Amino acid sequence: MPHSVILFASSRAFGNSRKIAEYLKSKTGSDFLDITGLDISYYDYEHRNRNDQFIPTFEAILKYDTLLFVTPVYWYSMCAPMKTFFDRMSDLVTIRKDLGRGLAGKKMAALCCASDEEEYPGFFMPFERSADYLDMTYLGRLHTWVENENIPVTVRDNIERFAAHIHSGTKQVSKNGLPEQKKKL
Repeated sequence: MPHSVILFASSRAFGNSRKIAEYLKSKTGSDFLDITGLDISYYDYEHRNRNDQFIPTFEAILKYDTLLFVTPVYWYSMCAPMKTFFDRMSDLVTIRKDLGRGLAGKKMAALCCASDEEEYPGFFMPFERSADYLDMTYLGRLHTWVENENIPVTVRDNIERFAAHIHSGTKQVSKNGLPEQKKKL
């Protein structure tokens, strides 16, 4: 597998999304970074926050070929720490263009953990569009959930297929976030 990192954020450090992230880690061998606890402040047009941990964190992230974002679904969107992280990527096209250019050619994928099977339209759009804008290859998305404190077999199977797909490094084309299955004749 290409050298990859799971970028995890959640308001509950060891909740359901963490279970999903840990299972993904076990299947990909990815490194793990919980961005929730980092000192990363909101985007500021005047860049008064340039001395927080965002830039040093991104400098470290650039050593990876693949970035795997994992977030819970909060009010039909990514959690606040993940949103702040994405907002701060604006710094990569303004005050640290060298870091932004360093993302070109790298790969990105996103996983969410919701309370049920329903995938919300548009949830993954910020990930996909950000990858495109930063000239990254968007490997795709996976919607997951946890039932009764356990990852359902279906979700485990989906994560395992997704991990294999990430390893292949090819763009994803299916609606549900999993690689297209070849149809038998």
